[in-house]
Amino acid sequence: MAKVSREAAEVNARIVYWGAEGAGKSANLRSAYTKMRPDHRGELREVPSSLDPAASYEVLPISLGEVAGIRTQIELIAAPGQSDQVATRKQLLDQVDGIVLVIDATADRVDANMESYEELRRSLAAYGRNLTDIPFVLQYNKRDLADPYALEDLHRKLDSGSVAVFESVATEGTGVLQTLSTISKQVIRSLRNQALPLPGKDTAPDPPRAEASSAERMEAAILDEASSPDRAALDTAAQSAQTLLDQQSPWPQAGEIEAGSGVRIGPDLTIVSVGHASRCGDRSVRIPLVLGDAEGGTSTLVLTIQLDTIPDGESG
Repeated sequence: MAKVSREAAEVNARIVYWGAEGAGKSANLRSAYTKMRPDHRGELREVPSSLDPAASYEVLPISLGEVAGIRTQIELIAAPGQSDQVATRKQLLDQVDGIVLVIDATADRVDANMESYEELRRSLAAYGRNLTDIPFVLQYNKRDLADPYALEDLHRKLDSGSVAVFESVATEGTGVLQTLSTISKQVIRSLRNQALPLPGKDTAPDPPRAEASSAERMEAAILDEASSPDRAALDTAAQSAQTLLDQQSPWPQAGEIEAGSGVRIGPDLTIVSVGHASRCGDRSVRIPLVLGDAEGGTSTLVLTIQLDTIPDGESG
């Protein structure tokens, strides 16, 4: 769990990037290091495993500045994926505050992904914990190499419910900061809900600040203000969809949104993540979306776009 220092008025949390060997955990940390401003992150370093000095894992400390008056630091850890590092991976989950499960989206890695997922569940169970009580985000990496139909099948097997889902190409930086921003917000919200003692305050605590305000500060601390990754994701998806649309013949029906079971979305919806458009049959395009509401809830939807031709005489 997060370490609270009353003297330093500081909270230090831990987020572990978990996944099969080669899934892209280290690539996420390296991309985040490159994209974040120097005053928001420390040095990316390799740390020897205490269980096996010959093995190591990568660590990147980041700073969210002050959240509710407390300096908040988060340590990002890329768990080693080698088959002989099971004990090290399990040790890294001790006291973990948030988890990003990085899935290798290439078609031939389905079994490796499922084995990694099951190992994650077993390792957490050894500490008396499970994925339902820990901030948890799912990232499909190497999306540019994925088979969309195999990816849908894998998503069903993982049965992740309403967990926030992102698609990424970590080596190019696509989807990396969106994933990091979301899991960081979830961790901070979880720490608040646990009512951790505020460092340096022996009197009654200040009234909690509005959730939107803290979310805005975290967003500014994590995302480089000179870029707009959400806008870029939307533009990329729109361009991909247009390319597919241009290749199609006339379209028969209007578009629709298909929502999976268990979707619970409140008011004030925002688009958290937009995946790549993919062809669905001969006359439609599907775009995966992750929507979020003002209460922090998220849900994965699939937007299916179909177009009707306009009969002569009805245009204008």
